[in-house]
Amino acid sequence: MTDALLSPAEAARDLCISEKHLRALTVAGEIPYVNVGLGGKRETRRYEPGDIEAFRRARTISAAKLPSARLPRLFIDARDFQARLDARRKRRP
Repeated sequence: MTDALLSPAEAARDLCISEKHLRALTVAGEIPYVNVGLGGKRETRRYEPGDIEAFRRARTISAAKLPSARLPRLFIDARDFQARLDARRKRRP
């Protein structure tokens, strides 16, 4: 037996996004959907759980893939701070 199709509200909740954002991703072609409505006349969208999971996996980014410039500084070297403070004090009259 296959998994039941997800409503837009359920799919959005599963991705932790709003329904408006889900609709935008669907229109952009990022997330496929199944039309269970009356064709182009009255469209009713449902989402396959596997497609939602595939989107999540495709958008998952590990820290190893981030450029080093985007990684946060984990500490501040107090010597750098003191050197800058001393230089600023020397410039003051």
